[in-house]
Amino acid sequence: MSSDATIHSCGAIVLAGGRSSRMGAPKALLPWRGQPLLLHVVDVLREVCDLPIVVVAQTGQPLPPLPPEVVLAYDPPEFDHGGPLVGLFAGLGVLVAHRAEFAYLGACDSPFLSADYVRLLVRRLVDEPGLGGILPFDAPASGDPADRHFPHPLASAVRVSAAHAAAAEVLGKQGSRPLFMFDRLGARWLDSAELPDRRVLRTCNTPQEYDEALALDRQGGDGAGA
Repeated sequence: MSSDATIHSCGAIVLAGGRSSRMGAPKALLPWRGQPLLLHVVDVLREVCDLPIVVVAQTGQPLPPLPPEVVLAYDPPEFDHGGPLVGLFAGLGVLVAHRAEFAYLGACDSPFLSADYVRLLVRRLVDEPGLGGILPFDAPASGDPADRHFPHPLASAVRVSAAHAAAAEVLGKQGSRPLFMFDRLGARWLDSAELPDRRVLRTCNTPQEYDEALALDRQGGDGAGA
């Protein structure tokens, strides 16, 4: 693997999907290009990260066998109110211990995640030392800035130590939204319209979304308008 392919002091956190209640089956185990979807996501991140990829799961959750360099962590029991923020906090704690400076924050149900997308996010942090995070979002279809924007905290990048401290602060105040962590980081929002392939933000929370992703993958193409 060339030095251009990896980013120094970069790890990743992958939330493994919890109960997958809307999907009706473990999202981490969904077949994707010949392997479980979680392993597909891990393989993409291994192209970029020189420090551990942390998979965060719930105790007893079914997972495929993980590569030996992947660290498996579990939601800490002291926080039962925080949803995905709890998993991010657990993963960030592991990366703090490994002295990672940067981290990609993602989920196991991101079939179109690409190494180039992860590099784009993290290299913006590398190039701007004062920037705490990069958070992609979908602008409202109406074009009216007053309408709701749709952020993607599980397709983002952060500075590890600052994000870990921010997550701890939010959880300590009984907060539960990852966006509160990004607010404390002073993260920059990235309009998804700027991305070469917006499919990187697609997730598979329901059987319909999974079927749509399979159909898109069969069609191929650059997916810029997806």
